[in-house]
Amino acid sequence: MTSQELQVLENFEKDSEWFHKNIVRLQKEGFVGKFVAIKDSKPIVSDKNIDTVIKEIEKRGENPSYIFIEFVHPEGFTLIL
Repeated sequence: MTSQELQVLENFEKDSEWFHKNIVRLQKEGFVGKFVAIKDSKPIVSDKNIDTVIKEIEKRGENPSYIFIEFVHPEGFTLIL
């Protein structure tokens, strides 16, 4: 694995951790029911439609595969797998 690939993975992991630590904040800030793209520990794009989020990331010159994107469920939501 190259150092660039390792950096991408580290950034993705950091943004994932930030999302999960700040989920309540995101819910309170109006992101419920939306897909949120996180980069450098902050939301950069959000929308109810994942395709819109991906297109906006691409417009910014970013590769959506390298950006952490997650759906913000309402508080108290339980996902059963």
